[in-house]
Amino acid sequence: MAQSITEVILGTGNLFVASESDLNGSSPNATFPTNPAATPSASYWDNIGYSEGGFSLEYDKTFEDIMVAEEIDPIKTIKTAQEVRITGELAQASLRSLKFAMAGGTTTADAPASGYTTLVPPTTDSFEEKSLLLRVNAPGNDEAGTSKTRDIHVPRAVNIGAFSMVHAKAPQKVTITIEYKVLKPNSDAPFSNIFKVIDEV
Repeated sequence: MAQSITEVILGTGNLFVASESDLNGSSPNATFPTNPAATPSASYWDNIGYSEGGFSLEYDKTFEDIMVAEEIDPIKTIKTAQEVRITGELAQASLRSLKFAMAGGTTTADAPASGYTTLVPPTTDSFEEKSLLLRVNAPGNDEAGTSKTRDIHVPRAVNIGAFSMVHAKAPQKVTITIEYKVLKPNSDAPFSNIFKVIDEV
């Protein structure tokens, strides 16, 4: 592979979140955008907002060696597990962001009185599963103004991360950590891909 300046990617992106059941339920209402140039439907996809440091796709694999009595070296290695995460820190410390971070909860308007809103954390068995769309720059952006987009599709994920809201002296911001663990899609066959990356070329 030759050296290419245009394949060095800069910049952050946008993370969109939709209800997993809207995309993958028995009667799906929403879909992923048909391509990275298409605008996600605002009726189903919620832009998660500003971040502190952008968003990350993390991919980890576990391999185990196959050994036989006649050899001291592995004769094969196989993948036995994989773990995919989408992580970031939300810079908009709203009740909406807290609900994303807690994987659910109940929001009640005008509680305890008019002009107030109350958020109650979810119970242990009622976490919300989400579909994720991470839209970032793709290889091909250059000084001439060419702009390319990459979409990362995650059909099913749940936020598992802990967070701490630190209220400190300015200019430190209050941020809320998210850590979405990617799960096998409900509708796909065993060992199917749990995410995909689409580049505008």
